[in-house]
Amino acid sequence: MSDEKRDPVFYYSRERRLNRASETVRNMNKENKQRGLLRLFGNKGNILIFICIVLIIAMAGLGRYIHRRNEGLNLGGNSLSLSIVRQVEEMVLGLLKTVPKSGEFYVGEVEILVSPAAAEPAESEVFAHRIIFNPVDSETFILPLPFDGDDFFVILRTGDEQRAIRLQP
Repeated sequence: MSDEKRDPVFYYSRERRLNRASETVRNMNKENKQRGLLRLFGNKGNILIFICIVLIIAMAGLGRYIHRRNEGLNLGGNSLSLSIVRQVEEMVLGLLKTVPKSGEFYVGEVEILVSPAAAEPAESEVFAHRIIFNPVDSETFILPLPFDGDDFFVILRTGDEQRAIRLQP
């Protein structure tokens, strides 16, 4: 023998190792060669989690879209939810007023101005109406509009406060 210390040389053959392995080990190695989504995500559980995440994101997007259709604002401490809806042959402005659980809120006359968003201001019509906020928890006002359109400006005015919002049906 020589006095030199050599590192041992190892030869690895995967095929030879798998030939001597048990049936369970061989089946596990066959599963790793799967193609498609299982190869990308690892197993069926990960695919289901991915699908759930995609569905949750889609539902959140849909919720934002629906919430955006019913625009809300605050006027004199009252929470207002406004929406414009097309009913048969006319447009209708819906206003839902709710008062806060505690604190002060406005009670009295509110002037509402509605105008379709037009390219030329001279062509636009203005619909004006007055409603009265009563000291109740919730009120709904429905106002038919005398014009049609796809985009509207709504202005709400009290004695000392004014809010404006742009709505689409």
